[in-house]
Amino acid sequence: MKTYTCNRGLPKRLKTTTSTLAIAISMATTAVHAAGDRQFFDIQTDQLGEALKAFAVQTDSEIVFTSDLVREKYTQGLKGQYNKTEALERILAGTGLTVETADNNVLLVKNTAETRTAREPEPIGKKKVATDSDSPNAPVESSRTETKVYEELVVTATKRDTTVLETPLAISALSGNLLEKRGIVGMSDYLSSIPGVTMQDRGAGQNNIVIRGIASNPQTADSTAGVYLGETPITDLGSATNASQAGSADIKLVDIERVEVLRGPQGTLYGAGSLGGTVRVIPNSPDLQQVEGSVSARYSQTGERGGDNTMLQGVVNVPLIEDKLAVRAVAYQFDNSGYIDNVVEDNLTPALNGGIALGGIADNQDDIGNEQFRGLRLTTLWQATDNLQLTLAYTQQEIEQDGLPQVDTNLPQKYQQAKLRTGLGGRSTESTNSDINITNLVLNYTLDWGNITASSSWIDYEAPSEFDLTFAAGFPFSSTNDFDADVVTGELRFASEFDGPLQVLAGAYYEDRETESISDQDWSGDPALEADFAINFLGVPSGDAKSLSDVDETVEQLAFFGELSYQISDNFNATVGIRHFDYDQAFVRTVRSFFGDVDEGNKNTEDGQNYKVNLSYTPQEDTLIYGQWAEGFRLGSPQTPLTAVCDANGDGQVDLGGGEELSVPDSVAPDELESFELGLKTRLPNSNTTLSATVYRINWEGIPVSITAPCFFSFTLNAGESKSEGVELELQTQLNDNLRLDFSASYGEATLTADAPSLGSKGDNLPGSADYNVTLGLEYYFTFAGYSAFSRADYSYIDEYFHNIAETGEASGGYGQLNVKTGISIDNVDIDLFVNNLTNADDFTWVETGFSVGRAYRLRPRTVGLNLGYQF
Repeated sequence: MKTYTCNRGLPKRLKTTTSTLAIAISMATTAVHAAGDRQFFDIQTDQLGEALKAFAVQTDSEIVFTSDLVREKYTQGLKGQYNKTEALERILAGTGLTVETADNNVLLVKNTAETRTAREPEPIGKKKVATDSDSPNAPVESSRTETKVYEELVVTATKRDTTVLETPLAISALSGNLLEKRGIVGMSDYLSSIPGVTMQDRGAGQNNIVIRGIASNPQTADSTAGVYLGETPITDLGSATNASQAGSADIKLVDIERVEVLRGPQGTLYGAGSLGGTVRVIPNSPDLQQVEGSVSARYSQTGERGGDNTMLQGVVNVPLIEDKLAVRAVAYQFDNSGYIDNVVEDNLTPALNGGIALGGIADNQDDIGNEQFRGLRLTTLWQATDNLQLTLAYTQQEIEQDGLPQVDTNLPQKYQQAKLRTGLGGRSTESTNSDINITNLVLNYTLDWGNITASSSWIDYEAPSEFDLTFAAGFPFSSTNDFDADVVTGELRFASEFDGPLQVLAGAYYEDRETESISDQDWSGDPALEADFAINFLGVPSGDAKSLSDVDETVEQLAFFGELSYQISDNFNATVGIRHFDYDQAFVRTVRSFFGDVDEGNKNTEDGQNYKVNLSYTPQEDTLIYGQWAEGFRLGSPQTPLTAVCDANGDGQVDLGGGEELSVPDSVAPDELESFELGLKTRLPNSNTTLSATVYRINWEGIPVSITAPCFFSFTLNAGESKSEGVELELQTQLNDNLRLDFSASYGEATLTADAPSLGSKGDNLPGSADYNVTLGLEYYFTFAGYSAFSRADYSYIDEYFHNIAETGEASGGYGQLNVKTGISIDNVDIDLFVNNLTNADDFTWVETGFSVGRAYRLRPRTVGLNLGYQF
């Protein structure tokens, strides 16, 4: 047994006649803070012994404890303003230890009995392991029977509070502290480092998330992965470029408590769109007890053709009425340089020359793709009674991107494109913008036997964009798009906390979505030549070379869901779930173009059920084995009505040429899949090492397939079938008191299991996802000049993949990316240095399909920067 003493003053070894060993910690010479004085703490280790030493250093106190007492005990650390008593309570929370003050003001750490009642919840983020004693007041006799407390992130993936190890599904969780250490601020910073996940970054507000290979055309099709901000679904709210709204709003990760990535279908709890999985971003809640906040600034420089980048952000938390009412405000602005050059004047093609001859403007430019994110979040928390809590949050974010950060793959340099100016007379450049406003009201009511949660969200979203079409048309045309969405969602659920083996989760979900998508194909040449071109070349009497498409869509959905869980024995638990969904859809399309006018519309109604069965087995403490069968679905859509020109004989079937005909259904049915998953989660004995492993098989049926007839009529059939199989592994370990390792890897294949018209043949790979990825992170904590410091390195490798089933053109992936960061905390000031993409990898993250063939997106070049932060 060793006794460690943290003294004020210089370190010295204390020699005694016993086998005890005392280590004194070097302390500052400042005066001792009184118990009631508040000060800033920054204790970043999860080792309890190291945390107590850091407490002694930062408070200039003397604290004594035995090594056996703190061995294999862990804490969440501490950061913020506290007095000494509050700080010690938080550091020792759930450890079964307490502190007594001796006559000489020395703090003595001792064992204490836990007297928590049966109904009192476990400490947040902790998992208690039972001792060998049956008595709640029995002292712990040795380290073998100590109450072991581990740092476990609490998640709400099952719509209950559970730790990651207790959650019987494949989930990766990133704490707010880890987000800061890795410098993560957006989806592209972390998603491709998650096992089984591939993230395609196509510029600001444009992203494609593919989980376990579930995608048929991620560039244009509705998302197969759900995205949530807190309780609010924000799936399929991406920027409208290249005639596509694919993607989800990328809210910057500022003041975030955690991110949860759920792999596999989540049809029962999260509904439509979560075919492959769900990404959940959970913001920090207001603190009802203390004033706190932070301000930070960042400057960085991007290499190659990039430039300067800046960031400013601030967070403030104010309890208006202590323990009753608090407000938390967040504001941020990110300005990122572009790293693409438009070299059109030096790389003219026949198509571009044709556009220039008609007045199109070729203008070399740099800094293409520069972007600005501005956002704020204002959250009010009201603890109305001991049982009733209300949270009102408003989130707003604007994105402005000047130029699309595409590169032309046929140009001599890697970061180049060749595009004409857009708009009438070439008055502007390409751009994409978005503005999202989210209001969310959550009511939580706690009963002795459960919790009732009601959430309502209102979303207002606008995404205008503009891009050049001259390279494809040979004439000076540009496309101006505007996508608007108004979404109202609501969920009411009950989660039981019964005393018996049976638990219930039941709820209802409502969604009302109205969207309008307007797309103009405008003349961008010499205005004086527009009328002549329209009359003589297009044959349009009006002399207006313009095409307009306006599509209004509505979706109204009502769903009921529930899960029953039964604790069969101390080791076995069974859960069954169901979701019934019922939705109405309608669309009206108006087209005014030189090819003719179209006025059409349709509507459809669908309903169905999704099911889940989960069995979990706990052979020993901190080990979970589970098996799950689950279903997922995605909403269908009304079908475009068949036109007479495509049905010459009037039999209701589309003419495909050569006498072949095909019946076109009135609507596209929901596509559905079923998943079989087997998982293991464990903490290795007598260690701080956790391991998760998962194997899965997914069968996907009714994949929507788009077909275009010779008459140019396009329709969709539920004609595709596929399978996805793979294995995923995650490991986190504390190699020693100062060094942490994070490792993850996955391998999976997603292929068609039957021929599908216009899609592919049996055995073809589904597009948009890498077969395997590997991630390794190392984090080292140390003390520099008496202050807490860290260094971290993260390496990710993403396998090569294609973006079309035919696997033609350029591939993406096939690269490794290394990010490094080091920082120090001096009192309440944080200083970090970082390098992203240290090796300056320049591979593709996405290669365009459709009529933008030959254009792609590359990794951002090496970026070096400095962060400065102040906590109060």
